[in-house]
Amino acid sequence: MVASSLEIDGNVARAAALLTTDGARDALRASCDAFGEAPLAAILRGFSAVARTNSMSVRPVWSGPSFPGDEDHTTAAVSNLIDSAKEDVLASTYSASADSAFVLALWRAIARGVRTTLVVDTHIKNGETAKMLQENLNGARFLAYRPEGPFGLQHSKVVVIDSRVALITSANLSVAGAENNLEAGLLVRDTDLASRLRRRFQSLESAGHLVALQ
Repeated sequence: MVASSLEIDGNVARAAALLTTDGARDALRASCDAFGEAPLAAILRGFSAVARTNSMSVRPVWSGPSFPGDEDHTTAAVSNLIDSAKEDVLASTYSASADSAFVLALWRAIARGVRTTLVVDTHIKNGETAKMLQENLNGARFLAYRPEGPFGLQHSKVVVIDSRVALITSANLSVAGAENNLEAGLLVRDTDLASRLRRRFQSLESAGHLVALQ
């Protein structure tokens, strides 16, 4: 509101009246003297944008029966999330189906030039699921888990978008996981958490626990 007031009429007194303390009003007047009304309005808008970007929002995401007041269904949440990607998508899953909303959204991301990485399991169905995803998501980068012991599964279900928002869920990238099963997850809009998740997968790859599939 302060930035808008400065932009609309350049009236410092009117903009200062929107503030609640004398200290804030004095700081606004001093800043206007130093920068001018229009540049200060641009600075304030920049601070506001950063604050919105860095703010945390946590919402539950469900598969299964729906009730009044439910916030997000898994299918809609993941589809909208992937469709919002501008730079990169990281998704991990154990199981998947070619006609799931998840896979279709990932294909749309690839088609519009978004860097897409999938972390998959190569044991389920003797590797057929991983092969199906590679065929349906041509252009994505695929990583597989190589455990230190004799056997281990890639069982995480995570979607990270542009290192700013992440979904952590029990649901696989499959029709059953999205539509039939009872699944629960959290959709977290927080750049720090999303970045840490990305770095975790990068560390796993650097240490040889995740390897590229050809």
